[in-house]
Amino acid sequence: MGDVLADGRPEFQAGPRDWRMPPLWALGLSRTVSGSTAVLHDGRARNATEAILWHCGEASASREFFRRLPKPDRDALHFFLESI
Repeated sequence: MGDVLADGRPEFQAGPRDWRMPPLWALGLSRTVSGSTAVLHDGRARNATEAILWHCGEASASREFFRRLPKPDRDALHFFLESI
């Protein structure tokens, strides 16, 4: 995800650039269950759009693809993420 998201702290066998990402299943229920829509490994993104746009490093091409999508396509992606 790039140095921007690295927390710089190793934990057990994970290095400072390794993360355990929570699965996207039930993302649409987050607000109901936890009262929050925060995502990313540390919860710093308020929603899926912010999470995607925070990515860099190996995910840069995917971030830029998302950024260039027409609004209806971005909306369709969000609808899908909220439905799983």
